Amino acid sequence: MSVSPRPFELHPRIPVEGISLRERWGPRYDAAMAMYTRIEEQCAAVGLPFRRPERIPNTRRALQTAECVSQRVPEAFPALDRALFDAHFVHGTFIGDPDVLDQLVADAGADAAAIRAEVDSGGWFEVVADSMEAAYDAGVSGTPAWLLDGRALIPGVQAPETYERVVARLTATTP
Repeated sequence: MSVSPRPFELHPRIPVEGISLRERWGPRYDAAMAMYTRIEEQCAAVGLPFRRPERIPNTRRALQTAECVSQRVPEAFPALDRALFDAHFVHGTFIGDPDVLDQLVADAGADAAAIRAEVDSGGWFEVVADSMEAAYDAGVSGTPAWLLDGRALIPGVQAPETYERVVARLTATTP
């Protein structure tokens, strides 16, 4: 089974400069902090670094940049995909900054100036919008979400047993 990351803008109304966690979660801030604590604990249990972000970025440009790299320089995409995650969830780097994105693109092995020029041209907005429409059609309402074999959608962060159960069910019913 392979994983194909697709762009999905979770919070399109976040301003370009981003917002604080408190602004994002409002009255549900304490519940959100408990969620982040659970994620930190689960990551620590398996040896993965995780740092809750201080600011939530508008991810539109990051998604467009990633999709552009995915289609134009596919061999650089896995490194960029990982670098975007690490920048946001490990290092606390603000991925809403075009200069940060340029550096991540270059570090992944793609031509940052060429990718930036393509993203600036505006053509990647529709690509991301089409991906989101397909996600909505599949029932996605948040991230992460996993559509397995086009037949089973697993939304959000779930216990490992959930993934095992769904994969077992799909494997048992695969013709």
